[in-house]
Amino acid sequence: MRDLIVRSYIRPKLPSMRWTDDLDIRFVQVVEFLGGERSATPKKILSHMGVRDLTISHVKSHLQMYRKKKEAESIKARRMIHEMKRRQSQQYLQIYERATQFIQNHQRLQLDNTEKITSSLGSSNKSLYQSSRVGFNENRDNDVVVAGGGVIGEEGLSLELTLGHKY
Repeated sequence: MRDLIVRSYIRPKLPSMRWTDDLDIRFVQVVEFLGGERSATPKKILSHMGVRDLTISHVKSHLQMYRKKKEAESIKARRMIHEMKRRQSQQYLQIYERATQFIQNHQRLQLDNTEKITSSLGSSNKSLYQSSRVGFNENRDNDVVVAGGGVIGEEGLSLELTLGHKY
């Protein structure tokens, strides 16, 4: 069997670096200048930043964290947009349902009113017809009746029924 060689951890010669706000702002500016976190490479970032004591490994690790942060923000934004669209769809559905109910109720009321008016007119027409028949039967023998100088016959009775005034 071959002896497996285990690499020991070699501590870097330079101490770890603390990214200040100013340094991070400069980093983000350079990344955006280079076309975003996907197209910017650590070497290009390092050369454009021009900061002394900044190594490629510092830039690599910071770029990796920056990419993860951007990805998390992107996922969060997509979820928010999806949730907003879902809520908006629910609101549109509720508005549609309310409008449909309103229209149905309005149509129902119109139908009820039409039925009431029709039944009311039907009974009025029936009573009007009956009263006209009574008046007609009383005057049936007399086709022409002279009252106060006027002539009332079938024509006068028709006017009486039409206008609702006695002649």
